[in-house]
Amino acid sequence: MSRVVPFVQADVFTTRPFTGNPAGAILDADGLAEADMRALAVELRLPGLAFVTRPTGGDAEFRLRYLTPAREVTYSGHTTLGAVHTLLEAGRIKPGTTRFETGAGTVAVTVETTGDATMMWLAPPLAPLRAPSAPLEPLLAALGLARGDLGDWAAPAVTGDTDLLLPIAGLGPLRALRPDLPTLAAVAEAQGLRGTCVVSRETVEPSSGTHCRVFIPHFGVPEDIVTGSVHSPIGLWLAEAGALRLAEGRAAFTGEQGDTVGRPGRLRVEVEGAGGTAPRVRVGGSAVTVLSGSLRLP
Repeated sequence: MSRVVPFVQADVFTTRPFTGNPAGAILDADGLAEADMRALAVELRLPGLAFVTRPTGGDAEFRLRYLTPAREVTYSGHTTLGAVHTLLEAGRIKPGTTRFETGAGTVAVTVETTGDATMMWLAPPLAPLRAPSAPLEPLLAALGLARGDLGDWAAPAVTGDTDLLLPIAGLGPLRALRPDLPTLAAVAEAQGLRGTCVVSRETVEPSSGTHCRVFIPHFGVPEDIVTGSVHSPIGLWLAEAGALRLAEGRAAFTGEQGDTVGRPGRLRVEVEGAGGTAPRVRVGGSAVTVLSGSLRLP
């Protein structure tokens, strides 16, 4: 007998349907075979699909596994918030802090409500940034960039999730990027990188702090719409570069992404302890359900 699997899709880092980054969540995924999980991810073709199961141990309340259409990843910020949003609407969790077991360690998510507004805050483990260990020129060529196109407000860096952070001189050059995706995929894979994140300090909305584009073609995501996991290290990156305006050791900014693919999303990034101590960063956003139903496995 075939199995029917309930499924919810939410748009994340937005309050308006059909903007932000789509994420799927399958609750009660215990017992699903690996082949079925991969088949579901391929069928749905979402940038991120979360499978929610019981934790294997420790103090987490749930375990999350994340699949893209091409492979499993250890952590996905927007997919985590999509799962939290689904659990919240299903009455499985309440506002407050919930801990999740992931392939990247335990991730705490805090849900805050003010009136009718709900904000979900990610506080993932934050690894130190490191300088790129491979030459930048092959990646820059695949992006259609030269060294002179890079901004001088921060140095290129690699995150704990192996995303390369590249500063760019402005919003115009960022919008004009037309990467050679097969070449970029081959170079990134050879260099052990997950994604290539190009960041501008010039923004669409004057009150924002960054605007970025993220390319992950070898994971089946040619251009990611809104990347939650990259914005925590972006906060750390800006703090270390002295590019944040601090007030009592704290700073906050809005990150923009998704505009170039017609699905604008906005994230709130808060940095605490910058300027002398190891910063702590949390990333917040909202979500809205756009689809719910069930899938029938063959």
